[in-house]
Amino acid sequence: MTLAKILVAASGTNEGQGALETALLMAKRFNAHVEAINVRRNPRDAVAFMTEGMTGAVIEEIIATAEQDIDRRADSASHDLVGIAERLGVEITQTPAHGHASVTFRQEEGREDEVIAERGRLSDLVVASRPTADGDAKEEVVAESALMESGSGLLLVPSGHVSDLSGNAAVAWNGSAEAARAVHRAMPLLQQAQEVAILAPEEGSMRGPGPDSLATYLALHGISCHVHNLPTNWTNIGDTLLEITHNEKASFLVMGAFSQGKLRQLILGGATRFMLNHADLPVLFTH
Repeated sequence: MTLAKILVAASGTNEGQGALETALLMAKRFNAHVEAINVRRNPRDAVAFMTEGMTGAVIEEIIATAEQDIDRRADSASHDLVGIAERLGVEITQTPAHGHASVTFRQEEGREDEVIAERGRLSDLVVASRPTADGDAKEEVVAESALMESGSGLLLVPSGHVSDLSGNAAVAWNGSAEAARAVHRAMPLLQQAQEVAILAPEEGSMRGPGPDSLATYLALHGISCHVHNLPTNWTNIGDTLLEITHNEKASFLVMGAFSQGKLRQLILGGATRFMLNHADLPVLFTH
């Protein structure tokens, strides 16, 4: 099992540089191809819900400003990609080949959340920057769409964080189908980890296979691992998982993504939502 194709959202923002470099570092580790996509939205979307009472001149001015911002981000994304690829020695090409680390930069028009989700369906992994409290609101929409609608694993990288995901790893385990899918998606990374910590309640306290069963399964794949039982007195499972992941000196966390009901789209479960908003290290989700 390996990673052959990685999709990364090339937003052209400072927050997105870490995700872009992380994707290229992983391409070097796995001799994979990265597809870096910059999505240009229609500048008229900027005034779609705010035209009432505005003159035509004001509307055109807003559209022109939005178009300038779109152009600036596209130029920044391309510049960032070229700089990182040249520094890391990753070939920029339009004709990727098997077993060779490379990257292609593409621009597409449309809604970024829809484009990333659709292109992610033929990728082994989608990499995106974790939404920040003071960042662009659409980053959260893009992340949720990639998670719920791409069918691929989603690696969320905190702003300013760069990693090739080598070293130790941690897996949040509760015996569920979602957690199992996350393990299967992460297998190429887990097989190259120095040590994998299984973060789970005590054996016998969950439905489905327990942590010892997961440890046996991972060992069959040649993975060195151990079980770290979660404390029974936690108040915030997200905080607890992050703290233990850091204590285990893991470079990333693997976990299933859970959902509860529907509004505009699926509402994320509590631990998933917490990680989406607060994780300070890369988290690999699978829904």
